[in-house]
Amino acid sequence: MDRRIVTVVDEEVRMPKRTVAAVLGALALAAGLVAAPAPAGAVVRLDPPSDTASAPLLADCSSVTPNGRAYARLHAIPLCGADTIPEDRPLRTETVGGEECGTVTLTATGRGGGLASIAWRAASNTGPITGVTLDVSYVGRLGGAVRRYLQDEASLHATGRTLAYVGAGRATATVSGTIQTFTATCRVAPTSVRIQAR
Repeated sequence: MDRRIVTVVDEEVRMPKRTVAAVLGALALAAGLVAAPAPAGAVVRLDPPSDTASAPLLADCSSVTPNGRAYARLHAIPLCGADTIPEDRPLRTETVGGEECGTVTLTATGRGGGLASIAWRAASNTGPITGVTLDVSYVGRLGGAVRRYLQDEASLHATGRTLAYVGAGRATATVSGTIQTFTATCRVAPTSVRIQAR
């Protein structure tokens, strides 16, 4: 009878020993993997503290007005064929997505303390910019927001900026919308930037 109790107690003691040994082995393996250096040639990429991206503005050729067409002809702007196609014939509209009518540049820069400076600049190669309707959205660890820019001042370049509290960590900014030039309505090709805010 004593032998059975000793055997039962001995088996109860062995199970925890095996379990403890397995847990300790798994922890040692995990610690070895975490502490092991990255293999040669492996690159760990962090988002930069500042990022800039440019994208084309794409013209909707059906939006070219008679005045825009005359302006394109006068200044030899080849948008949608407006500079060469006779006024009594329709402009070409077969370009998928539209023809380039300028660029938009988006820049985000971490400023410390969880702040990010987000700036955009639009430039037209189809005449002065006469209107801007842009949405700049940003998101970070603390959430996000959308800032709408509406401008109706004529200029060759339109700009805007904001200072956003995004929190420390990865932050992304995106610009979308339309730019009205003297010649046509141009939509912003989707573009975004990503930074590591500090």
